[in-house]
Amino acid sequence: MDYSVFLHLAVILLLSKLLDILVRKIGLPQVLGSLLAGIIIGVSGLVANKQELKPFAEIGVVMIMFSAGLETNFKELKRNGAASLLITSLGVIVPLAAGLGVSFMIPGLEFKQRLFFGVILTATSVGITVSVLRELGKLHGKVGATIVTAAVLDDIIGIVILAFTAGQVEPSTWGYRFIELCAGDMGGVSEGVVTLVNVLLFFVMAIAVGVAVHFLFKLLAKRFPHTRRLSIFGLAMAFLFAWGAEELFGVAAITGAFVAGMMMSNMNQSEYVERRVDMSAYMLFGPIFFANIGISLDYGSLADNFNWTVIGFSLVFIVAGLAAKLLGCGAGCLICRYKFGESTEVGIGMMVRGEVCLIVAQKGVELGLIDSAYMPAVILLVVVSSLLTPVLLKVAFRKFPHYDDDSMQTPPTPIAREDLIASLEGGNASGNRADMPHSDNAPADGGSR
Repeated sequence: MDYSVFLHLAVILLLSKLLDILVRKIGLPQVLGSLLAGIIIGVSGLVANKQELKPFAEIGVVMIMFSAGLETNFKELKRNGAASLLITSLGVIVPLAAGLGVSFMIPGLEFKQRLFFGVILTATSVGITVSVLRELGKLHGKVGATIVTAAVLDDIIGIVILAFTAGQVEPSTWGYRFIELCAGDMGGVSEGVVTLVNVLLFFVMAIAVGVAVHFLFKLLAKRFPHTRRLSIFGLAMAFLFAWGAEELFGVAAITGAFVAGMMMSNMNQSEYVERRVDMSAYMLFGPIFFANIGISLDYGSLADNFNWTVIGFSLVFIVAGLAAKLLGCGAGCLICRYKFGESTEVGIGMMVRGEVCLIVAQKGVELGLIDSAYMPAVILLVVVSSLLTPVLLKVAFRKFPHYDDDSMQTPPTPIAREDLIASLEGGNASGNRADMPHSDNAPADGGSR
């Protein structure tokens, strides 16, 4: 065994944490710190054997996606399902088409490779948006509830699309064997049909096994509440679903982990399990996964391929990624008869990209669907969207102040409230406070506090 792996792990964790603290202080998501740490380590050449980190990174991404599945709120899905489904559908279709269109800047690609650029753009990560909405007291208002619900549906649809585009057609998969058993001859069966059957069989099996897992977990949670065995059981199911998805159906392992989390969500002890999984994921395996993205990049190839095509593509890709979510989700809101201001706020809130976008892109690099030379475009999209979304969202709420049902509001933080009041008073010559957003502690009629 090469014990230098321990030195590499120590450097990754220390540098990731230091940079996480730095980026958090300037208002950026911590994941950017781990990415930056990986880029620094990758450029320095500290890790010569890049394969040694791959098992840690694979465990990390499975745990992250399992945790994301655990966060699925089916009550919110049911409450805002109809409107959010239309908003999400357009928020997926428009970015998918935008990514496909932008890909024609790159010559010589197959259709599946071009489509994968669209798949990357469909992912949404609203962690930053949720923080801003909570600060402004709008997390549980109409806009906040719509964004959160649409983001959950977005993840589900994105995972399904990923399963189709990244599905592997191997003779060992159950879909291949099922068609072979039924048809007898695989000569006239296309890869797309085999992938479709694999995906359908996976979800049928996942739901069937997931129902059993759900009741078993419920029984364990009732008998052994707040015990580590629940977290161990949950992780075992995540790894089992991840293995089954990849090995039996040719579907990405992250799809299996996400579905496992969904099957165990919305139960009394699911939040406890989520906290435990997050503790392990973000203490060790998560930082290694995100750092490994930067470490595994072929910087020699990037330097050789650094040309105006790559630069131009990156710029257009970023603009298309931001605009597609804004226009797609905003149009969905307008169709659902949201006000223009509300539609703008939802569109902006859905623009931000994060870990899911990076995970999908990295999976594409591994499968040869995109060249690693274009990975910086994805990283830059995450950085730019993370920077712009909080700023634009706050500006939108100031420009389009509106009332939410008091029962659906969370009180804004004092700083955010005073900031909103000062902004609105500055733009209101008459000094009338009647149109100000208010919390539960402020009268709705605009009177004195």
